[in-house]
Amino acid sequence: MSNRILICDLKNLLIEKGWEQKKLSELTGIREATISELVRNKNKMFPRQVLEKIINVLEIEDITKLIRIEYIPTNAEECTNQNDKKDR
Repeated sequence: MSNRILICDLKNLLIEKGWEQKKLSELTGIREATISELVRNKNKMFPRQVLEKIINVLEIEDITKLIRIEYIPTNAEECTNQNDKKDR
């Protein structure tokens, strides 16, 4: 059985904009600690209000630019199968 995890790409979005976490915090009213957790993928939840503030300030049209699903193989066989799919 494979695991899938949610990954927040906020770090890359901030780099693209040339923004520091502090600027996003100021523009959204979201605590810097919360933004830092999202950037480092250490957050336990994705509160709707937080996501809405971020997508509005960063003018994100597609949520997959901010959050995506990443596949984590749990055994060697799955790892091999996943590599085979990438090679196609």
